Amino acid sequence: MHRIWLFLIPLCCTQGLHAQMLYVPLQHSTIQSAIDSATGGDTVVVSSGTYQENIDFKGKAITVQSADPNDPNIVASTIIDGSTPADQNFGSVVLFKSGEDHNSVLAGFTITGGTGSWLVVAWKYSGIFWNRCGGGILCCNMSEPTITKNVFVNNRAGEGGGIYIYGDPVNPSDPVDPAVHVNPIITDNAFFNNTALSAHGFTPPNTTYAANEHGDGGAIICYQGVDANITDNLIIGNHAEWYGGGIHCRQWSNPLIAENEIADNNSSLGAGIHITYTSAPHIVDNLIKANIAGGLGGGGIYVYYNSNPLIERNTITQNVSSNGAGIAVFWTSNPIIRDNFIYKNVSGAGIRVKGGSIPVITNNTIVANTAPSYGGGVDCLTDSAPIITNNIITSNGGSGIYALSTPPVIKYNTVWGNKTGNYNPIIGDQTGINGNISVDPCFVRPDINNFHLDYNSPCKNAGDPNFTAATGETDIDYEPRIFNAKVDIGADEVVTNPFDLDNDGIIDYYELGVLTNEWLWTGSGLQTDFNSDGIVNFDDFAVLANQWLWTAGWRK
Repeated sequence: MHRIWLFLIPLCCTQGLHAQMLYVPLQHSTIQSAIDSATGGDTVVVSSGTYQENIDFKGKAITVQSADPNDPNIVASTIIDGSTPADQNFGSVVLFKSGEDHNSVLAGFTITGGTGSWLVVAWKYSGIFWNRCGGGILCCNMSEPTITKNVFVNNRAGEGGGIYIYGDPVNPSDPVDPAVHVNPIITDNAFFNNTALSAHGFTPPNTTYAANEHGDGGAIICYQGVDANITDNLIIGNHAEWYGGGIHCRQWSNPLIAENEIADNNSSLGAGIHITYTSAPHIVDNLIKANIAGGLGGGGIYVYYNSNPLIERNTITQNVSSNGAGIAVFWTSNPIIRDNFIYKNVSGAGIRVKGGSIPVITNNTIVANTAPSYGGGVDCLTDSAPIITNNIITSNGGSGIYALSTPPVIKYNTVWGNKTGNYNPIIGDQTGINGNISVDPCFVRPDINNFHLDYNSPCKNAGDPNFTAATGETDIDYEPRIFNAKVDIGADEVVTNPFDLDNDGIIDYYELGVLTNEWLWTGSGLQTDFNSDGIVNFDDFAVLANQWLWTAGWRK
């Protein structure tokens, strides 16, 4: 036994010594030559400069990084320019096409000039086509790398101007949801001015398949069984000719899209995020702002064809489309839309539902969306009957809730002050029925877009008494979804603190003044005897210090 351990110990140490740093251009003149020389666990460190290259990780579990991925100046000055590929069929700046996993890491570069690579892609219901994919990065063949702290700018392709991820089907001739999905990590990147366009100017390498000329996913595409982690990115000012100016999710792709800023993107439909063909992403804690779609729909988010995403705790504002400015839900899709601020979207409803869809719309604050007609708050068309509960729907252009043919389920909402009426045209006034009210919700500062509830709001404790929060569900501020006896109406829950003695939503000098006044008092009923030991002393001061400057969500 001792001899075995004596053998294993030096072996482990030797393996640890294998990992090395390879420097570009000090040791290797190009990034690709350093990758070719690297082995698993190595790190390729690239000095500032512009590298006219199109690189391929070749399946290696290595890190390729700039000198300091955490320094924006270093990232800006360490540029991989893929505009002059050796083979025009492979114009992506970076390729992950050999089954790379999370240990293949790209970090800290400006990636530009990519024109995409030809890839054979299976389109459900359409067939197999050549597609020009992944201007900045192409991930295929079940690759799932880590892509972090990069800037993608001025890349273009037919599909996925910034990044295209393809989860290969089990049977390319008949794509179905594969048993294994891929999970690349895309975090802390910035995407600016990347483009997906149909007239990209390239010809497929052969005539085995026809070319698909479309133009989807200005920044990112998750296509066919892609459950990527897309977190903490800036996705700003990208363009797609058709679907998904920011992000496009297609064919049973279920990514986590969390804590991103998705703004000023544009496309024909789904300008911020486009979701289709039985996809179910989790869209949470994002700012989705000022994205512009045409009349086909979905300024902020577009949900289509049996797709069932969870859309929660987002701020969705200033997006533009005449066919669902904030969120559009079409063709038998049943998302859950909860705990969002949806306000001041332009030219269309905060939420439009059509085509037999039955979304659950609960605990949202839907305010001041400027639809010129129909429903400015929630617009229900063509046999769609959403479940609308616990929402604030106020001050919208058009109607608060509009239904054309099938009345939705409407319970425990406040629908108030909408321009052409609260309920139209087939819905009678629901005020006083099923817990619905029609009162000013009393926002804290609507003039500065603070749509939290005032402490004395009539929406407090006015929601469905049978409401049960889902596992992990919180309000817009990550506070308990039910704080008092009943859930509040709207995205915000009025949360108080037992140490907030004057209930002004902040623990500050008022509470300190009371404690100072009661210092070393003894007895019962003392306001600042926080630990209930009959005396106000340093133990109570410690409690107060721990709570110092706590601020209620409704005050923010």
